[in-house]
Amino acid sequence: MINFLRKHEIWIVLSLILLVNAVFVTSVVGGLIPIGAYDLGRFALLGTVLFGAVFLIRGVEGVLDILRPMMVWKRSPFLYLFAIAWTVVLCLVVLTVKGGITGEMLLSRENLEPGLSKLLYPRLILTLLVSSFIGEMVWVSYAVRRLSRWFTFYESALIVGAVWTAWWLPMAINNFGIIPDLPLIALLFNQMGIAAMCALVYYRTGSGLLVLFMQIMFNATILVFPITPGVGGVGTYWAFALTYFSAATLLFIRFGPRPLFSRLKSAPMEKATV
Repeated sequence: MINFLRKHEIWIVLSLILLVNAVFVTSVVGGLIPIGAYDLGRFALLGTVLFGAVFLIRGVEGVLDILRPMMVWKRSPFLYLFAIAWTVVLCLVVLTVKGGITGEMLLSRENLEPGLSKLLYPRLILTLLVSSFIGEMVWVSYAVRRLSRWFTFYESALIVGAVWTAWWLPMAINNFGIIPDLPLIALLFNQMGIAAMCALVYYRTGSGLLVLFMQIMFNATILVFPITPGVGGVGTYWAFALTYFSAATLLFIRFGPRPLFSRLKSAPMEKATV
């Protein structure tokens, strides 16, 4: 039994994550669980399922293996600057192009102040930090690394992006606890782009901390800039999602491991270039 669990661990863990989250969100929406438990509860549950399942299958060593990339921090300051600036730059590009087409001043103080004011709420900041921290460990330090034993890093990122989107699906379907009115296909491209960038940064640096900085900045940036459907319009979000995915793919082609696609690998080959 234990051999079966270890052989299929990644698929078991990802399936449990999706199932438990769907039950949790449905229970909150249906009033079975207090709504106040939602913000941090979904991420606490996400981390609990991951670490609980890995501990039962591989013990303490499996848990420590997930945490090790977070201890890697001695990297160039330019890499930290890149991780912090990446999403901001893409938002500026998309909004500048849109402004040039429509003639609107999208980067004016008036347009940015409502988003910036959101970052003044301590509970929102706490949720942003917790979600980024748990997200890094689940989707990159665990899922991308584990999948890259059999798939290429790019394929692993696409799989993770699809599962990540499926994790958001119960919230998106109920239009609850998530940015309202997200188009699901655009969300898929966005999540695959995020996963690809995180996988590339991890591959090049071996640092979960750098990936964490990138996730924090992504979550903060989409709150500040008028990118989401309810603020910037559905077309703007589509443009941002496709731009993010395309840019991540181009960077993967230039700086990532090759080939991008391959047949299922017969032997583990996890690798991080430091």
